[in-house]
Amino acid sequence: MESPMDKIPGFVDWWDYLHNSVHPGIASGEAARRYFSAKQFGITGVPTVFSPLIPLVDTKFFDPLNIWYHFDSGPLKKSLERFAKFPIATSFDEKASLPQPRLLLVSVDVAEGAAVTFDSYETEDGSRKSEYGKYITQNGKEVGHEHIIKYNDGITSDHVIASASVPIYYGYSPIEVESYNSNSANYEKNMRYFWDGGIMSNTPLSQLVKLHRLYWLKVKGLRDTVPKLTIGIVNVHPAKQDTIPRDHDGVLNRSNDITYADRTEREQQVLLLVSDYVDLARELIKIAVDHGTKDDVINNLLNRNTLNHGKAIKPRKYSDILVGQFGIEKVIRINRKNDEHTISSKTFDFSPKTIKHLRESGYNNSMDLSDVEFG
Repeated sequence: MESPMDKIPGFVDWWDYLHNSVHPGIASGEAARRYFSAKQFGITGVPTVFSPLIPLVDTKFFDPLNIWYHFDSGPLKKSLERFAKFPIATSFDEKASLPQPRLLLVSVDVAEGAAVTFDSYETEDGSRKSEYGKYITQNGKEVGHEHIIKYNDGITSDHVIASASVPIYYGYSPIEVESYNSNSANYEKNMRYFWDGGIMSNTPLSQLVKLHRLYWLKVKGLRDTVPKLTIGIVNVHPAKQDTIPRDHDGVLNRSNDITYADRTEREQQVLLLVSDYVDLARELIKIAVDHGTKDDVINNLLNRNTLNHGKAIKPRKYSDILVGQFGIEKVIRINRKNDEHTISSKTFDFSPKTIKHLRESGYNNSMDLSDVEFG
């Protein structure tokens, strides 16, 4: 959709004149073009992405300056349904020449404050579902996770929108959930509300590794080591910036970049540390066996329950930790370069000129090995 700013002859040149001749603190011409383009789209909407809703005036504190501008993601849902075939249900078939790819989408249960991953692969019982929340044990019997979302036919456009409902700008995404009621001792259907998973992790490495391990361990039945992962991470928010912004828009933009930038380096270190501990435990068991430790002594240890399993993890034995060991072969990070013309409302700029720039810079970033990290 063309921006009105692109229709004004010499707009960028005129603004650059102000930037260079009047005061350097004034935005560059390109930054001004993007800023007013995003502002215009926020008023008129983008037919294939979002439409503006009537601004909500503050009735809580009666502050006339506190106006809530928010948008309807319905047009984006319709666009998705035109270009993608829903529901999306895939499986890994070793005999197929091209195994079906796995789609993982992360959202956040607003009330629970917990990340929820929608998975196009089947679970151990052959169904497709997401389980999250506290793991319930009642009267010594394991019940299961507090919340279950079932989508046996596959991921729908509702799940995609739930993973893309950015807080404040878009409303909550409602999804039917089965939640455990301790009074009736049954699961009961209810509507729960979800936000974009990026507010917890825009690059969910832990969820990927966890579900990868569970699939090969529980569904495919591997007991020793699951296939190693080669992971590509595209960081669309610059992690670093040379200069500290001093203006409101610059500060807001930098805050957004840090919030949504890739933060998986720490996760990667912890995951590999866990893998190292598994290797160490296996080696210690081997040494114990070689030095005459009886099998029943080792088995008694491995069959004991772990002391700490967390509220959201199913109780397990020490032996469960040593099976289905995962490994990360390589992590490739493609980092977006900082753009001197960037603005805080960049997610609302859908002008052809900006889209072309993003496509070209994205290609150049991926081809420039100096911006690619191999870990």
